[in-house]
Amino acid sequence: MNAPRALVTGSGGFVGRRLCALLEASGWEVVGADLRAPDGAVDRVAADLSTPEGVDAALDFAGEVTHVFHLAAATSVADSLNRPLEHLRINAGGTMLLAEALRARRPGARFVCIGSAEVYGPPQFLPMTEAHPLAPANPYAVSKAAADQYCAWLAASGALDVVRMRPFNHTGPSQPDVFVLPAFARQIAGIGAGLRPPVLRTGNLAVRRDFLHVDDVVRAYLAAALRGRSGEAYNVCSGVSRRLDEVLDRMRALSGVSFEVVPDPALHRPADIPELRGSAERLRADTGWEPAVPFDTLLTELLDHWRGRS
Repeated sequence: MNAPRALVTGSGGFVGRRLCALLEASGWEVVGADLRAPDGAVDRVAADLSTPEGVDAALDFAGEVTHVFHLAAATSVADSLNRPLEHLRINAGGTMLLAEALRARRPGARFVCIGSAEVYGPPQFLPMTEAHPLAPANPYAVSKAAADQYCAWLAASGALDVVRMRPFNHTGPSQPDVFVLPAFARQIAGIGAGLRPPVLRTGNLAVRRDFLHVDDVVRAYLAAALRGRSGEAYNVCSGVSRRLDEVLDRMRALSGVSFEVVPDPALHRPADIPELRGSAERLRADTGWEPAVPFDTLLTELLDHWRGRS
């Protein structure tokens, strides 16, 4: 039996690199597409997946694939507040272009569409299951909800084999510091190295978020690709919500670094959801996936990564 062959879009990104490594270690053939391809890479292609030309170039390069993992996206909620149309063009428009191209050119491939739990908006009940209404509360979430629902329509109409992933917050070493936990870790590492004063600037620390290690998340994507039900949506989450001030206290204890916490109004979002906590019971039941990386391990890896860059 031939090994499965995957096209991973956004292959050069934080999650894309981890997913490609996991697939390759699991015996898959993997090709990647991103805005930029590494010099000399024979299994990666530079392509703008938000344009028809870029989608065609990626599919031409990938050849006959059994699976497409669509991670290419604009990912910053904060940036979406300033560039809402760009997020819609990339996240909704790009997903539609790729799905339609697969429908025409690779109708037998499974399309694993990576969305976001941001599509749920303010929780109407906790933990949020996949039955929670979609009520996106920012332009990024709107763009992801549009892509999610388009994929749901494609699956319901029998046009394409699609599974939709709705990951909650996830992080790990090498995630950009525009995200909250890497931002904490970068500042703590700089303070510990004596490169900045002992002041850590933060946004709203009263919110609660459901965090996973990126390695658990990419294992969920692989599990859904292999065992998920066609047309289904799957939350990817720990089921535990953590207050950011408590997370920061734990990072202080793990690092041994003393600092003052100073709220920065520039880091506060105009519409911050108080708590996000999901249920991954559907993913567990259908695929057997379970998170495996302890939370302290996640925080320690983040701190070690940023210490290495200080």
